[in-house]
Amino acid sequence: MKIVCSFCNTVIRPGSAPDAPVSHGVCTSCYDRILASHGFNIRKFLNMLDAPVFLVDDDVNILGANTLALSTVKKPVALVQGIICGKVLECINAYLPPGCGKTTFCPDCTIRTTVNETYETGQGVTRRPANFSRKASETSEEVRLLVSTRKDGDIVLLRLEPAEAN
Repeated sequence: MKIVCSFCNTVIRPGSAPDAPVSHGVCTSCYDRILASHGFNIRKFLNMLDAPVFLVDDDVNILGANTLALSTVKKPVALVQGIICGKVLECINAYLPPGCGKTTFCPDCTIRTTVNETYETGQGVTRRPANFSRKASETSEEVRLLVSTRKDGDIVLLRLEPAEAN
């Protein structure tokens, strides 16, 4: 999959073939410009939060993440920035054609629908239960989270907390 910056059309990650499908994200230059436009160090702010937090666009592509989020997904920011959330979280449905956000399972994805709801209404959501199956070697494992969102301009802050087992 080819990934192109939504703001400046810079190729973030070339596709494996000339006709590879295209997804959108934010390049490092535009990300830095977004951070600077907020007038404070957003990375420092995100790292002050006590839960894994991602900044996402309207298609749930990761624009940024705090240290806890990066630790949770065991990936550096360079491997999550500009990538769609389902791939970063390793949701098994994100690996099905036609990809994260486009499968028959995606309309039921609590993370996606919560982010979309927050974009449409401007209203945040607090601790909505979400379940998905994560790819784990040859099998999958069930992941239970609490999803919270808050919109700021064209960016949604997506907070993912582990849900306690009953």
